[in-house]
Amino acid sequence: MTPNFKALHLYTAPLSGCSARVRITSHLKSIPLTYHNIDISKSEQFSSSYLAINPNGRVPSLNVETSSNEKFTITQSPAIIDFLSIHFPGPPLLPGFDKPRERARVMELASLVACDIQPPQNSSIRKKITQDFSGDGEAWARWVYERGFNVYETFLETGRKEMGDGKYSVGNAVSLADVFLVPAVQGGLRVGVDPEKWPILKGIVDECWKLEAFRKGGLGGHGKLVP
Repeated sequence: MTPNFKALHLYTAPLSGCSARVRITSHLKSIPLTYHNIDISKSEQFSSSYLAINPNGRVPSLNVETSSNEKFTITQSPAIIDFLSIHFPGPPLLPGFDKPRERARVMELASLVACDIQPPQNSSIRKKITQDFSGDGEAWARWVYERGFNVYETFLETGRKEMGDGKYSVGNAVSLADVFLVPAVQGGLRVGVDPEKWPILKGIVDECWKLEAFRKGGLGGHGKLVP
């Protein structure tokens, strides 16, 4: 813990992809977080006690206690990861400003997951489709994942032509793109999406699973739902 903080409390759910991003980040950076599990199966995210922390009724949320006894809460995984990366800079999850193309590609891939894959297939959306619109929520989720992974794979192919091969999404260092990708692939597995369809993507995920931070922080933790 840095001298600026007394405690960092993460409200998380084991099978939340957005929460997994923060957990993986914390393990990569060896950040000491105090975990508070929110049981989504029991709708604890909508309890009055949790809504007082995060009025959006979503996970993750990070409650910060500073050394000067100030307390505040950050919601949304990109904002939480940005906060943690500022105060715990090593290892960096974004290429430096001296590598503008690589940095932009990392942000592009992470944003693809955060904006075009994760929200449309969210469990609350699936439930709404099934219960209120007589649709097949899981079939919808599979379409969202498969479309998104097709685009991700295309970007990977282009990136390797432009910037050379690497073990991870961009080069040979783990980046924010990988932190966002792995939980998304795990989420796809839960609805029957086979990552073998995207060989470059699958190879990157396999490399990530060799790292303890991903095994500890991913969906369910400790290697569950490993492709």
